[in-house]
Amino acid sequence: MTTLPELVPPRDPALAVSWRELRRVIRRRQPDLPLAMALVTDGSDSTTAGVLRDAGVDVVGLLAPEPLESLAWAAEAGVPRAYADLLALLSDDIEAVCVETRPPGADIVARRAAEIGLHVLLAGPGGAEAETLRAVADLAEEGDVAHVVALDGRAWPAATHVAATVPSLGRLTQMTVVGAPTGPSGRVEIVDLVIRWCGEILAVCADPAAMPAPTLTPDAPVTLALLTASGATVLINERMGGDLGTATITVCGEEGRVVVQGRRVRRQDDAGVRDMLMPTSPTARPGLMEATYDVVRATELDDTRLVRGATFHDLLAANRLLAAAGTSHRRGGWVEL
Repeated sequence: MTTLPELVPPRDPALAVSWRELRRVIRRRQPDLPLAMALVTDGSDSTTAGVLRDAGVDVVGLLAPEPLESLAWAAEAGVPRAYADLLALLSDDIEAVCVETRPPGADIVARRAAEIGLHVLLAGPGGAEAETLRAVADLAEEGDVAHVVALDGRAWPAATHVAATVPSLGRLTQMTVVGAPTGPSGRVEIVDLVIRWCGEILAVCADPAAMPAPTLTPDAPVTLALLTASGATVLINERMGGDLGTATITVCGEEGRVVVQGRRVRRQDDAGVRDMLMPTSPTARPGLMEATYDVVRATELDDTRLVRGATFHDLLAANRLLAAAGTSHRRGGWVEL
């Protein structure tokens, strides 16, 4: 039998501030005290509350676009409180908010949450404009609260392994991706991966006529090209249904190369070819779980510098590159950043 959640009305926001200050003091004596988080959702994914709980969060409230949806979705997710509106959420006894909705709603929630000192977690790379990302990052750092973005690539064991391996490949010359995910969120994931492996991106091309190479395989046209500060040229083939876990990614350097296909990582150099399998993820949404761990870690140890994954700054950098790619596609040629 499902227990009907309580529909929480707004109250005095000062009471919530006092509660958080007290909670912070109590946590110094009880570092394992669960993080109290509210979920703001558009209902696009019913698994979010469960992933947050699996990562050690107490999901205490839910806000949907309408009060009746808040009640219904909170009941389905087993969340004890539903919010009548955003003010009710912001004045509740919570320490963090997970935002899983699109702009302009995501922008408003993230900025207001950071203003009052709540940790902010974006459940995916879509959901906030550049001005909001800058404002939330500044507000969060001024208030010593975490600002974290869930990216699956940040929780991908193969990506972490390659990041540690890249320095041993010598000067990087090229990176290729066949079967990358399409759309803005997919591009954010790939761009974040490129920056982590190859360094700062200096220029971008989304003009088919200006690509350094037209195809990677007969059925894999190059749809995005990047030039990195390491000197490597990155050639990317994006396709419908593409995914990081199924794409073929090759990173070449003067001393060897690494090929990634899902869990499988192969390294080839003068010593021969070595093949290894990476561990599998414990969840279908590894990026969200890892990002939630980041917020929990920062809260328990009262140190936002412990965030190891993507932040609003990383998302801002990726979005800036996506905007440049759009300019390249419209005007033609390469666009410098």
